[in-house]
Amino acid sequence: MKITTVIPAYKPKYLMELLAALAQQTEPPERIIFSDDSPDQAFIATLESEPVKSLIAHLNVSTIAGPRSGAHANWAHAIKAWGGDTELLHILCDDDIIYPHFYARHRQAHISGHFSSTVSRRWYANEAGQPVRHSLNLPEAVDHHPQRLLSLDANALFVSTVGRAANWLGEVSNTVMRAEVAELIVQRQVDGIAINGLEDLGAFVCGARAHPICFINEHLGYFRQSANQNSAVGTSSAMKCAIMSYFGLALIGLRRGLINEEHAQFCFNAVGSNVLWHYRDEADTQAIRDVLPALMAGTPGADAAYLAAWHDFVAAHGRF
Repeated sequence: MKITTVIPAYKPKYLMELLAALAQQTEPPERIIFSDDSPDQAFIATLESEPVKSLIAHLNVSTIAGPRSGAHANWAHAIKAWGGDTELLHILCDDDIIYPHFYARHRQAHISGHFSSTVSRRWYANEAGQPVRHSLNLPEAVDHHPQRLLSLDANALFVSTVGRAANWLGEVSNTVMRAEVAELIVQRQVDGIAINGLEDLGAFVCGARAHPICFINEHLGYFRQSANQNSAVGTSSAMKCAIMSYFGLALIGLRRGLINEEHAQFCFNAVGSNVLWHYRDEADTQAIRDVLPALMAGTPGADAAYLAAWHDFVAAHGRF
């Protein structure tokens, strides 16, 4: 099975590390597309100049100019450039690193069955690339499972992520997906409910409704942490959306019977308490905070009031 890697590029600081990781793959992807969203087109300039151009000639690298309309717009632009040219797609963030067997393991997993996505474990690393802590907080049954490849359906995924208000899967850099999952990332909505901020998790768990994901119980890369990431700024629009998008995912899961009322209420209360406390002085969250107590209490009709406030928030702040 053929894989295309798209890189929504913005931070050229880590480019040479990224190229080294791609060059060292035991089974490189068939195509690599950089969508250069940097202010000065630094990626295009470097990748098309010597000696870098000759060093990566065997990797089938191409570059396109990014849309310069925010990170998600660049993701969507890169996905459009892929256009379903291969069966599988990997979205690789420009500051994350994959290990030499990444594509070999993901390709093998996809060959073993029909999966919407394959997701591998990863480490957290500091800005220098040194692993600083274990991967995400996996459910114990997954963490200690003796098999390397685990098939997980939408029900299991919704319960263990949305139902726990915790994303243990990771994000796009440790995932190889099919077209229908990539399309959900572009659309940013499922069943008419916005998933802005959690496009990755939302696409993985909702994409598994048609076909399960395959979890590769092996560390095949790392997520680089730095002070410049959106996740490091708790009051950024991106971080607010990432937190509050759990409410919408819980409603999607509840309406489709993928989680029960107990799981949904756990999510509403766990995330709601966080929003009410940490954003108590944030004026842009006032409308959402006004309707959250009813949602957390399970009041009939509270879901409609919340979704109206959520979609207003996304319309005003969801472009990032």
